[in-house]
Amino acid sequence: MRLIPWKELVAGRERVPEPVRLTIGVFDGLHVGHRKLMEAIIRGPGNAKGLVVTFARSPAQIISPSGFPGLILSYRQKLSRLSRLGVDVVVVIDFSDEMSNLSGRAFIGLLKDNLKIEKIVVGEDFRFGRGREAGSGDLKEMLVDTGIEVQVSQPVLRENAVVSSSRIRKTIQEADFAEARAMLRADYSVDLDGIAGSSQGSRVTVYERARIEQVLPRPGRYKVWCEHAGRQSAGEVEVREDSIVLTLDCPDPATTVIFH
Repeated sequence: MRLIPWKELVAGRERVPEPVRLTIGVFDGLHVGHRKLMEAIIRGPGNAKGLVVTFARSPAQIISPSGFPGLILSYRQKLSRLSRLGVDVVVVIDFSDEMSNLSGRAFIGLLKDNLKIEKIVVGEDFRFGRGREAGSGDLKEMLVDTGIEVQVSQPVLRENAVVSSSRIRKTIQEADFAEARAMLRADYSVDLDGIAGSSQGSRVTVYERARIEQVLPRPGRYKVWCEHAGRQSAGEVEVREDSIVLTLDCPDPATTVIFH
């Protein structure tokens, strides 16, 4: 999977010579609704590449950090999962004041000018541009007579309710990991790679909660699986108000904690 920074794409320093089918979004969680969009850009006739335009950090995380409940996927996990799903190219936006002030029409114009777009696939609730000013209907209007197909995908329902990242975050906070797994099609896991903890013996590590960007369940003790260098071992996590305490059944440090 090829990564292209947004600034390199729009400056003409990075090119995608092939035609592309693309989708746009934060894609936190890559849940069943997101996967429906991925399938639409990956599967199709011809040699078009499946391309995803996404963010290195969630705009909500930057605009309102105090009110942001936490990520479902770390950036590293998101890229890994996109690759496993079969995405060919990811254009990564580093959200900034300049980016936040870009109108929806200007944003789509930059994509159109720098990519050979066959098709754009978005969800029904897709919003884009300064202040989330534009939606899927506006996108169709912007691309009339361009030859670019716009496909608006209907939301995926589970138990008569829309599957969304906010719903999954709430489910994780309530420690309903089986329900989160059903919507994510994967176990919920916290990425500890690069996060320093305080060792309290060979098998106990304490991590400051403020250093963990992902959403955590309510305070309590949870049985987990821990991964390190491709190996798994059992463990327990105690979630506290200001920290998490990870106790492992083996002395290897964990890079990923899997709730089950």
